[in-house]
Amino acid sequence: MMLELDIVEEPGKEFKYLSGSTQLLAMVIEKATGKKTADYFSESFWKPLGAEHDALWQVDSEKNGMVKSYCCFASNARDFARFGKLYKDHGKWQNKQLLDSTFVAKSVQPRFEGEPYGYGFWLGKSQGKEYFAMRGHLGQYVIVFPKENIIVVRLGHSKGETNGIETYPKNFMIYMEEAFEMLN
Repeated sequence: MMLELDIVEEPGKEFKYLSGSTQLLAMVIEKATGKKTADYFSESFWKPLGAEHDALWQVDSEKNGMVKSYCCFASNARDFARFGKLYKDHGKWQNKQLLDSTFVAKSVQPRFEGEPYGYGFWLGKSQGKEYFAMRGHLGQYVIVFPKENIIVVRLGHSKGETNGIETYPKNFMIYMEEAFEMLN
């Protein structure tokens, strides 16, 4: 389906959240590496990160097994926290640079001025503290407060109540407030 879509706007000119762009990126990575996304991710990232459990990817069908890279990546809270810590520590894990630090720094900054999104990360402030976050479509969150050295992970099965307009579900800010309350 991705290869049949028309380009309707010039890429890179304005913010538009498009899951298909992430899927297309995975297809490019597969073509460049000659490996399936899940295998490349496991070898180059997940295992070096010291993940305790295999990550689970949802695939589009049994026939070709292409991972849904725009969503549907499952793991446990501890391994998701490692993912957040890797970005908090500029791509370094246990004194080994797993990701380019320049890319990591760029990915957690707004891509377009005034927009709440970097490269794969949602950005914002809670209680005056800056954070970057990964958000799953069923209410899974990895929220990183780099200056405070705090990582909040929530696993979930439901996004929570939303009015369809706001960027975050109503309970998103509550999770951060509760985390800081517990730390106090």
